[in-house]
Amino acid sequence: MSHAPVLLDIGSGAYAHQAEVDEVKERMGIHHHYFDCWIFGFLENKNFNIDETVAKLRRRADFEREQLAAYNVTDWMMENMRKGIIQMIGNDKAGRVTFYVCTARDKPVAARREESRMNFDMFISYGTRLRPETKRCQITMLINQDKASMISNLDMTLQADIAVRIAKFYPGCVDKIYICKMGRLLAAMAKPIFSRLPAIVSDRIIIISDSDIRHGKLLEFFDAEVLPVELGGKNDCNQQDKYDRFATIIRDYFEQLKAAILRGDGVKEWELNCLRSAGYIEEVSPIDALKRSIIEPSISLRDPLLSAPHETGRYSPPGTSGTATAQCFTPRSPAYYALDVDDDANLITCGTDSIEMDILHSSGLIQRNSLTMSRSTLRNLFTDYVIQFTTIESFFRISLTEMHERQWLQIVQWELQERRTLLLENGLIQGDKLLAGLPSSVLLVAKGFLWLCLMVTSFFFLLGTCFIALLGIVTLINIFFAILVSPYHVFLYGTAFIVVAAQFVIFCSRGFDLTRSTYQGRVVQALRAFGAKALAFQLVIYVGCTVAYLALFCAMAARYDVLTGLQYSLAYGWIVAACLIFIYHVLFAFGLRRLRKRSYAHGSRQNHAETTLYLFMEVELDDEQMEQRFPPAEVMLLTTVAVLSVAMGVAFLTGGDFFFLCAAIVAQSVLLLLCTTFTIARNVSFSSDITICGVFYATVFWVSTLFTVSQNGWSGHWGSSVLTSLLVMLFFVITGLVSVYGRWKGAVRRRLFRTSWMLLLLHLISCVVALIVLNYRFGLFVLALAVHLLLCIVRTNEASNNYGVCTMSACFTLVLLACCIIGRTGANDVYEGSVSDVFLPNYANYSSTSAAAERLMLANLAESQARTSNMSGGSSVSAQGGTSYAMPPLCLAQFSPTVDVVGMALFTKLGLNKDVAGQDADLARWFPSFKRVPISETADSAVMRFDVFREETATVNTTIVTTRPGTDLILLIESMTMWIDAYALSIFSLLMPAPYVDRVLPYLAFAQGMVPSQWGVSIDKTTSVVRALLATSRGDHENVFVVGHGPVGSRAAVIGLRAQDNVRSIVFSGPPVILSKFNLNVTERGMARRMLSVQTMQTVFSTWYLRTASMQFIPCSLGGIRCDRIDSTIEELRHLCSG
Repeated sequence: MSHAPVLLDIGSGAYAHQAEVDEVKERMGIHHHYFDCWIFGFLENKNFNIDETVAKLRRRADFEREQLAAYNVTDWMMENMRKGIIQMIGNDKAGRVTFYVCTARDKPVAARREESRMNFDMFISYGTRLRPETKRCQITMLINQDKASMISNLDMTLQADIAVRIAKFYPGCVDKIYICKMGRLLAAMAKPIFSRLPAIVSDRIIIISDSDIRHGKLLEFFDAEVLPVELGGKNDCNQQDKYDRFATIIRDYFEQLKAAILRGDGVKEWELNCLRSAGYIEEVSPIDALKRSIIEPSISLRDPLLSAPHETGRYSPPGTSGTATAQCFTPRSPAYYALDVDDDANLITCGTDSIEMDILHSSGLIQRNSLTMSRSTLRNLFTDYVIQFTTIESFFRISLTEMHERQWLQIVQWELQERRTLLLENGLIQGDKLLAGLPSSVLLVAKGFLWLCLMVTSFFFLLGTCFIALLGIVTLINIFFAILVSPYHVFLYGTAFIVVAAQFVIFCSRGFDLTRSTYQGRVVQALRAFGAKALAFQLVIYVGCTVAYLALFCAMAARYDVLTGLQYSLAYGWIVAACLIFIYHVLFAFGLRRLRKRSYAHGSRQNHAETTLYLFMEVELDDEQMEQRFPPAEVMLLTTVAVLSVAMGVAFLTGGDFFFLCAAIVAQSVLLLLCTTFTIARNVSFSSDITICGVFYATVFWVSTLFTVSQNGWSGHWGSSVLTSLLVMLFFVITGLVSVYGRWKGAVRRRLFRTSWMLLLLHLISCVVALIVLNYRFGLFVLALAVHLLLCIVRTNEASNNYGVCTMSACFTLVLLACCIIGRTGANDVYEGSVSDVFLPNYANYSSTSAAAERLMLANLAESQARTSNMSGGSSVSAQGGTSYAMPPLCLAQFSPTVDVVGMALFTKLGLNKDVAGQDADLARWFPSFKRVPISETADSAVMRFDVFREETATVNTTIVTTRPGTDLILLIESMTMWIDAYALSIFSLLMPAPYVDRVLPYLAFAQGMVPSQWGVSIDKTTSVVRALLATSRGDHENVFVVGHGPVGSRAAVIGLRAQDNVRSIVFSGPPVILSKFNLNVTERGMARRMLSVQTMQTVFSTWYLRTASMQFIPCSLGGIRCDRIDSTIEELRHLCSG
């Protein structure tokens, strides 16, 4: 008997997981190898996770004790089996038991579904039993759909329930399902259901067309003697006596199986005992048997008279024939390899009289041993030598056989390793085959170029993914602050926020998939459906794009410069990559079957496509997630973070510091990230989406509540809006948790699951419809995203991965924190009290002489240039003149007879003072010629406040409008959405030419024009107020300046540019104003004349690499936030312009 591993019955690929199978057997207390194939099916279903496999095997044991043992064969079941709907016709060429199913003979009744399920359990238990010739425990189903009616012969609910049942209790047992002669209408109904079945079933379904049958396709899998005549074979199996005999076999088999289960045996243990009692299981190895033969005396020395009682059939028990008894004890013979599937003689069970035979055999053996020992004196020397030599020969022969088997197994292991290597290399992009025939030196260079193309393309995919994440974050931040515009917007725009967030998570996940596959040199998953040609196709794309980028770089570098050429090539590179990712993302929900096959990437084993089965069909729900709850460590971590988020939020709402708001935002984002990651990693069921949606609802509610309550309190509709959203959030969270983790089973749990999903979908649909009515442009956009998202949920298995989830959650948290911190920093610039006595108290005297000094400097410019360096008497004067003339043009600017750039900075400082008395005192000391212009209260704003000062002279009148942040912190934070996209895009500005920034920014901020915003309404109102305020300040002798600091100053600059043509804006340390974003109707040249933006080096408010023509930079060595302060700007300007 060969001692090859049992897993080799399935294939060499299964043998590669022998170590995992052995570990599972050790956990289950199994000390033999006969169940290896059975265990492998469970192990493969659980992605070779040991713990989950052991848990699933224990659930299978519970199923045997609780359900299988309670079955009874009813008259209806016997009548149904005698119809010949299912029968066993033999084995396929791989050795699997084949069940032949004729669908047209079935007349399903909804009231008999439970009996049909029991019947199926009996069939598959019989078909997957341990057999003498193989232990693979697998069957093949050959389904004939000829003349089958979709209405009278098919019960799709039952079929889906059986498929789910196979995945739950018989994983891997149904190895192939061949569906033949399926009509077009039936195929149209069945194929969508097939795609939603568990992967362990759907991946094994093979549809055989009529053309394939005519060309003998099935004969590649079945012998002609096994294949039915209707499908091109020679097996005439459509006979009533065969139907009756098979029904009797199933009934007798199950009755003995049920009795064994009731005795406490498992199904497989009982089957193994049956094989052992029939003599098909050898308990000892050949070496042990040889040792036993050496110890026992030889037959040649025994009394010839003693041999008679050991003839076959002599000790057959009464009532049995000698032939039947010989079948139980005779070693395997060829007759047992040719099984007659129509006869119940092959049904080897423990119901035979083998126990009595064992007793008789044991008594005869004892008698023989005693008689042999009494006659040991009859041995002769020649016979002993013959026995000794025979024993030695047998020992060496068996040793050589076992050495051969060990060597063969080692070769198999080497072959498995080589196959894994070849399989890995088959998915890699290599140049050996594609570039075959080239000289070795040229081949080395070509492979190096190929590697370079892969690196360049993966780099561009990464940049494209980063831009997609940036686009998603800017869109989400605008949607989030749209919730604060009006009460009850939390439902409409909160739902939109969840849909857009989920969509961009999937979008980023696709980008990371392409980046990683390209970097590793693997074929992109979208191209694997094209087979072996995918390598060449993908290689052509990569090489073509790389060559195009290189040509673009050379062309632009020759036309402009190297840096510009690099920027053009980088810009087109990541833009093309982003477009490819977008195409892949859109097609992912509609794509080929290979795109939807589960990849088990990142530890995720979700099958969302099963959701539609449980929603629309009476399919028994899987109970696996009830056993896979979060471990205590994860529960404690989630609980701690949730409590911390609530505590920090309550502390902020009750008057706490700004720190508590930031801490609550971070804690809630971490909670969302951890809960989503844990759910994706651990939950293998269809219900994880409900949990994730509940956490999303809770996050949107809590974060929006922090902003809404702190800004509007509980007054009016705002309080009722918060309470309503709280109730809705609690309802979805509690309902989801109950339906997912509740202990209910059967119909109750199915109703809870459907109720949760239907309410969730109903809420989503109603909010989207209401959003379309309120804001049709954005509503249609969200509707398109929602449809694509639902398709991803019901048609794909792994739409997102941890990379996309982490990227979007972390980036959104950082952007929201940036808005909060920048808004808070601007509010901190406001002060009260007079500062002119300690801060530039002599500026009025300095400014009165600065104009004359500048005129003298310009008059002496020609004379100083004509001086020679060898004149000793004028060397010091020349040095002084050189220092004065080295001042930048910024210092030469004169905005009024008494105000230069330092004066404008002081006006900005003056405008930040909220104390009117302090303002008047500083105004009298710094600018005695200016007077305050009274303004009405309507000009004030919760975001920004104005002060107007005016100087009238004989030549020109100057009006200066100063700005400062308002008192509403939440509005200040919300107004940061005006600039956050420019800050974020500035990171990409190095990767594209300067003109492209203005072109890309409107696409990046497209959501600003689609969703309502408080800052947009505020700017429109404030512009109208400023325009009315300055209506009298028109003419050639009127100069109007709007000055400000930080983001509020840039906001004031936008208002000034919108107000009227003679208004000029001066901003200190503010974000850049992009023309294409605010629709200012001003050209770049006009903006350079009407706006001046003074930026200090190393400022936080300055964007990286994003420059406009209106910017002027001054040095600052303080660094960080200190350079942003207006005091530091004034000091730096004073030192720079003092001469």
